[in-house]
Amino acid sequence: MQVNSGKKFSRAAGSIATYVLLVLFAAFILVPFAYLLSCSFKNAQEINLSAFFPKHWTGANYRAVFEETVMLRAFLNTFLYIIPPVLTGVFMSGLAAYGFARLRFPGSRIIFSLMMATLVIPNIIIMIPAYVMFANFYHWVGTPLPVMIPGMFGSTVMMFFFLNFLRTLPTDYEEAAILDGMSRGGIYISIILPLIKPAIITQTLLSFIGFYNDYLTPLLYLGNNEKLFTVQLAINQMNSAYSVETEKLLTACVVAMIPTSVLFLLCQKYLVDGISLSGLK
Repeated sequence: MQVNSGKKFSRAAGSIATYVLLVLFAAFILVPFAYLLSCSFKNAQEINLSAFFPKHWTGANYRAVFEETVMLRAFLNTFLYIIPPVLTGVFMSGLAAYGFARLRFPGSRIIFSLMMATLVIPNIIIMIPAYVMFANFYHWVGTPLPVMIPGMFGSTVMMFFFLNFLRTLPTDYEEAAILDGMSRGGIYISIILPLIKPAIITQTLLSFIGFYNDYLTPLLYLGNNEKLFTVQLAINQMNSAYSVETEKLLTACVVAMIPTSVLFLLCQKYLVDGISLSGLK
């Protein structure tokens, strides 16, 4: 009896210690975000004080961010720039993955190996050649096209993710569809896309976050034209001004977090399922 009691006590103590560590770790992550949110409701006099919460709560900062800065237009620009490459890029990456997973054609292994080899090339290496190409050949610098067009062809990482997911799916439905005379394109649209829905949502979410948080590419190609600014460039403009209004800058950061936070909360289940299914099956 004493042995069993000792084991139960050890398990309970271990569980308590685990939960305490998890709570501390969660607090370590969430406290900065809570402080950021709190600062967005402070006025200019309280922003530099050490108090965590404001004495006088105000929503004037949010109104000022949208009325006195280019944040609203930057939001519209950002969604306009990233929605086409996200949707088209996910579709094209899935299509390429389906080709490598189900089709056998001459040179497929060589093409796949070359595509995977591009993963070891840092983006900074191709940045200058890409800029020269877009500037001198296409004449796209100063327009949103360099921000949008490359992503519409998908990515190797996304294709590899879909490929691992597709390899876990049985081919029974596809074989039956082929016997019924359905084309490969019809099979991909009617059968494959519904089956890989968790992977599609996962990659759509990750791709959206990646494009949304991208700062360097818009900075490189959009220049100083405020009418073309994305959210990240609009925040940088507020930070690089001669007189930085900290309360408005922090409020703009809170506003910028809203789209990705909402998407994550809505798609959290699919995100976990997509990653676990593609990684474990």
